[in-house]
Amino acid sequence: MVVGPVLIVGAGVFGLSTALELVKKGHFVYVLDKHPPPSPWSAACDFNKIIRCEYADPIYAEMAIEALHFWRSDPLFKQSYDECGRLLVTPKEHRGRIEFERKGIEVLKTLGEGNRFCFFSGGAEISRLIPGFENNSIPPEQEVKYNPDCGLGRSHQTLKDVYKYLSSHPNVQFIFGEKGAAVGLKRYRSGEVGVITESGFVHSAGTVILSLGANTAKIVNLENQQSATGLFVTHIQLSDEEYTKYRDIPVLFDAEMGYFFPPDLTTKIMKICLTGCGIKRSVTDPFDSRKQISLPRFHIENPSDTFPKELVQDIQRLLEKYVPELKEHRLFGSKICWIGDTKDTRFLIDKVPYYKNLYVATGDSGHGYKFFPNIGKYIVQKLDGVLANKIEELWKWTPRTNEECEDPANSKWRVSKGKSKDITEIDFITEVEVPKL
Repeated sequence: MVVGPVLIVGAGVFGLSTALELVKKGHFVYVLDKHPPPSPWSAACDFNKIIRCEYADPIYAEMAIEALHFWRSDPLFKQSYDECGRLLVTPKEHRGRIEFERKGIEVLKTLGEGNRFCFFSGGAEISRLIPGFENNSIPPEQEVKYNPDCGLGRSHQTLKDVYKYLSSHPNVQFIFGEKGAAVGLKRYRSGEVGVITESGFVHSAGTVILSLGANTAKIVNLENQQSATGLFVTHIQLSDEEYTKYRDIPVLFDAEMGYFFPPDLTTKIMKICLTGCGIKRSVTDPFDSRKQISLPRFHIENPSDTFPKELVQDIQRLLEKYVPELKEHRLFGSKICWIGDTKDTRFLIDKVPYYKNLYVATGDSGHGYKFFPNIGKYIVQKLDGVLANKIEELWKWTPRTNEECEDPANSKWRVSKGKSKDITEIDFITEVEVPKL
């Protein structure tokens, strides 16, 4: 059972979603973070994220279908959702990815969804059917899927909207700045825990939840269950004419090359990302000086962490394949998006076994944002001891202290370009311009 009040550390997707569910149930909630939402430490502090329902695991598929209902209908979420569809281009030879996509559609159909998928071979029909991709060069033998029942969430806006709602709620108090920035834990004789902040102040509560995403392992010993992975994000600025041409395209996801989104409706900026090139930042484990773990290095404190020089050509190749008239646009506003990766990309939502009142809600693994409307429900079910056994088993605390830190390149369904590099091996491009969200 929830012992109140509840202290949530981290005002990102998992933290704010949990706060929403707790106040529905009448609990009083304190939320700590260094920055107000959208916090630059949150992976969701971004123009947009993909919202999809295809999962090989039926548990995640059911949750995603439930979340999509809220994205479409809940006044708090539907204003930042755009059902633009997604064009999925399948690698020709990566068996793990091919099977992942096949199984995801199969699972959807067993749940009564996914009946509007369209399947194509090559880009000829895409050129004819989808405005904006007239000049694509998808080879005839490459499989392409189009799903109209998905889209994107304007993630920074969702964070703002949920924060605005919660900040006006009488049962919620946000604490930012030095008094909200967690730096460690204080253990009491009772076995309960308090949260130490930069100011030196220690916050205590009946129930404490750490939802710090990629940075969670800095505050609590996760016993090697999560590793911070950095994903490269960049942008191009479209002209008015280009914006008009591309504003209605679906999300384009090429698992082998990268992906990009329709341009932002306010700024006309197009966000572009690469797949299969995650990096790590190796540091001494705060809880075991004999070991190394990966923890994030955030762009707000390290603005020179932009985009690798060696990968600029990969962005150009991606654009040349699908929207060749944009390939020479200058990249700007590049950054590293840090996610909390786990083995098999499962979430980690459980009680920390060596504390009486501490829980973690982390392990987003780059696919947590889509569950913003409903992940809090499941986190609170865990607190109340009523979470379904199959979900509890999926998200349970599973120490991996005798194993190496998980390399996302080992994922069966991610199309990797080789072993992940460390951030110290990256030669970044120089940028002076930052896009305004």
